[in-house]
Amino acid sequence: MYSHLAQGAAQRADPARAAMAAVQRPWSQASTAAAGEKRFAPSKLSVLVEVAQELGWPVEAVLAGTGLDRAAVQDPFTLTSPSQFLQAVRNIVHLPRGCEAGVRVGARLHASCYGMYGYALLCSESMRQMFDTGVKFHQLANGMLQIKWVEQQGLATWLLPSHDTLLVRDVDAALYRLLIDLQFAVHVTLFKDIMGPWCVPQQACFTCPEPPHAALLAQLLECPLAFGQPQNTLSYPAAWLERAPQLANPITAAHVSSQCMRLLDEFKWHAGITRRVYQELTRTPGQFPDIEVVAEALCMTSRTLRRKLEAEGTSFTDLLSSVRKALAIDYLSSTRMGADDIAAAIGFSDAVSFRHAFKRWTGKSPSEYRRAAGFLQG
Repeated sequence: MYSHLAQGAAQRADPARAAMAAVQRPWSQASTAAAGEKRFAPSKLSVLVEVAQELGWPVEAVLAGTGLDRAAVQDPFTLTSPSQFLQAVRNIVHLPRGCEAGVRVGARLHASCYGMYGYALLCSESMRQMFDTGVKFHQLANGMLQIKWVEQQGLATWLLPSHDTLLVRDVDAALYRLLIDLQFAVHVTLFKDIMGPWCVPQQACFTCPEPPHAALLAQLLECPLAFGQPQNTLSYPAAWLERAPQLANPITAAHVSSQCMRLLDEFKWHAGITRRVYQELTRTPGQFPDIEVVAEALCMTSRTLRRKLEAEGTSFTDLLSSVRKALAIDYLSSTRMGADDIAAAIGFSDAVSFRHAFKRWTGKSPSEYRRAAGFLQG
């Protein structure tokens, strides 16, 4: 019985909490192990190969060390990892005109390259919601850099990391320059796709010195550029934040957002330390060890475990709530157990506490959930 429940729990981890964690920790980055997991379409690598061919670079040299060839990159069903894309970028950064690659690739990464993530951006109700959606689900975009945005002094400003705060490892100055150019170019390209060609930034500031390809950058960004600045910033007038994208659709936006939440949740639950903690929490039916016990089982301190979970965009409390919620839904859908018995089975002291928690998790009481889903009546 419990093995079935555990499998159900794995399939129904709490997407809302996972997405909220991503919002609250927008600078978090996937673990090194997750960076090697193949879960993205080859869109970025395909564009990179197109640029390589135009600039006369051998495709084999661009893809060296990725384990991919031209045919695999052009196959829409190939799954690729962040590490594979980063390796390809490392390969080109020192090639002739390699410094231009970030701008040239970013200019071709339109919303259609990003699957459900791109669709969520396109359907947003407003530019503000589009910005928030971009941060919330950025992990779905196979992004190399941390991103966030702030509203201040009449501007909506995107902040990108400086070289010394970069979370990607082993990045020299040339590679960092390329990644920053790529991110700026992607932002501008996507926002024009979503809002319209009128949506150009007010100013772009770079921590790097002016590069040889500054004219190419200016041509794409269509705004004043400043180099050698304290921060990497891309600013838009805050007055635009309430404007609606060209394809705004509140109903579709809500539906697509829920799909993105599920995808994001799958990413997080497949991350290394998150998966191991989940296994410990579901090891013994009805018993949920505390963080100290789980940390000891994983041969680390509770402080280290908290830090590792935060790096994967979650927390021990979030995971425990997710497991309880998943088990509660499984009991409600597959048994006739009442609220008192389910409360006891998932570690609540009484049915009232369980009902409050379930309402918080799902927006429905246990009985309402059963009726709405057409499950067995208890």
